Amino acid sequence: MGFFTEQETGSLTIESMILHVVGGETFTPESERDVEHAQFFIDRILETDVVAVYSFDPLSRTKDQLEQIATRAITFEAGAQALSQEFSRLHVGGSIDGALFIFELGCADPGVKLYSLIKYDYSEAIEQSGEDGASLLRKIVHAFVADKKAIQKAAIVRVTNGVADLLVATKDRAKPAPAISDYFATFLHVARTLSDIELTEKAIHTLKLAVTESKEHLPNQDVPRAFRRAKAALRDRQEISGDAIVEAVLAAADDPADEAVRTKITNIALRKIKLSRLSGLVFRPDRQQLRRPPLRRIKTIEGVTLIYPDALETASVERTVSPSGGEVITITTQRILEDVVVADSSR
Repeated sequence: MGFFTEQETGSLTIESMILHVVGGETFTPESERDVEHAQFFIDRILETDVVAVYSFDPLSRTKDQLEQIATRAITFEAGAQALSQEFSRLHVGGSIDGALFIFELGCADPGVKLYSLIKYDYSEAIEQSGEDGASLLRKIVHAFVADKKAIQKAAIVRVTNGVADLLVATKDRAKPAPAISDYFATFLHVARTLSDIELTEKAIHTLKLAVTESKEHLPNQDVPRAFRRAKAALRDRQEISGDAIVEAVLAAADDPADEAVRTKITNIALRKIKLSRLSGLVFRPDRQQLRRPPLRRIKTIEGVTLIYPDALETASVERTVSPSGGEVITITTQRILEDVVVADSSR
């Protein structure tokens, strides 16, 4: 679940739609279309459903235009034509031409209107069909395929009782998620509200929640150790997504072979991802937060030296100050890996 609520997702209907070719030298306004192939387009719209990390400027012209459409201060056709023309005007020369769809969506709440803007690949295809027993090939000039990769750009806006929410769900194939291209941001008049640093913080918090709730399925029910393993699994990722978080939690549980256990852990992780509002998002990890913990070195007056990752403090290494001012250091380990006598190089 990303931008849409569960109620909205279960009751989405396309009430109005329009399509314009964008990217050429001239813009030709098109008429509002009858709603066709509604389920196909609802499926495509749901594929663009992500948590919002961008927000409208309160003076955004796009926001204002959608509010006017929602309240019928202007017709859907006139407002959508104006938005499409502005999008086409801002469309930079290096961008791929496409078809801009604008959908007005209704849901179970009569006070809510939702608007989906999708720039789709505008391509040619060949269709095979049969006629009078013969196999014919028919050229389709404008083909829209059921493929997420065909969606170039997308935005979802919610208008409640005539007022647009400031948060906007966005996707852009041309940029590393969740960033969007400059001209798309200019068209929407939005600014990013959550950085990769903040999103990584949320991802780490989500890992901790998911690993903790999965305690009964962890090796020796060791939550601190599993959490460290989960963070390490994310550390090597080029991108963090919901799938990456689920896989990290499963790795922390030693990738159980039991399908029932895997399903339980996966469902726990998905619930925490939804709770943290990371559903549908893809972003670059902040390496600083996922870095390996620094080493702590302790040298005692008795000549004992301990070196261990600082993150183990309070987990596997417990230090208790004694009344005399000394310390009792307790190390809890799953297994000793090395126990040998070594020469003292200082002698």
